[in-house]
Amino acid sequence: MKVEDETIEVLKQLLDAEEQSEQLTKLPTDTYTRIATYVQKLRKGSDTAADDPLSRLTRKQLSLLEGMGGQLLNHRIAKAVRRQDVRDLLPEEKFVCEFYMEFERMRGRFVKAMANGQQSMFTVLQKEQMRKKVTVRFLRPLGEVVGFDLNRYGPFRVHDVAEIPAANAEVLISNGEAAIVYTKDSV
Repeated sequence: MKVEDETIEVLKQLLDAEEQSEQLTKLPTDTYTRIATYVQKLRKGSDTAADDPLSRLTRKQLSLLEGMGGQLLNHRIAKAVRRQDVRDLLPEEKFVCEFYMEFERMRGRFVKAMANGQQSMFTVLQKEQMRKKVTVRFLRPLGEVVGFDLNRYGPFRVHDVAEIPAANAEVLISNGEAAIVYTKDSV
C-alpha cells in the first residue's frame, strides 16, 4: 500500500472512529500535517485544471480529503463544545475551537440583546465595526482616499500594503483594486 493510499485510508478510519465514539478519540499529533503534506504532494504532482484521467482523479482525491478532514474537525469541535472541554483536542483544533466558542458567545449576546430590547448594544457594535481595520495590498495605483473613519489614506502604488478601515477595504477588494493580507493578528 502506497503512502498516499494509506493517508486516505487512515483518515477514513479516524473519521469512522470519531463518528462512532461519544468521547473524543485519540488522534496522532501529526494528523492534519500529514493530510496537508499529502494534499501538497497531490497538487505538485498533477495539473488539477486539466481534464485527463489523472487530473480528474486528483481532483476527486482532493475533494475527498477536504470533505473528510472537515468532517473530522467538525465532529471533534462539536464534542468539545458540548462538553465545554477542549483538553483532548489537538493544538490546531483548539485554535479553531476557541474562535467557534467565541462566535457562539457573541451570537448568544446578540440574540439576547435583541430579545431584551437593548438597542445600545447594536450602537456599540456598529461603532466597533466602523473602527475595525484590515491590511490590504494594492493591485492598482490609487490616489488619496478618505476613509469611513474620516482619516486620509494614500496615495498608493501597486503592491503597497496598508492598514485601512474594513469598510473601505471591502469596496476596494470588490472593485479589484486591493487584496486582503492576512497577518498573524488576523488569523
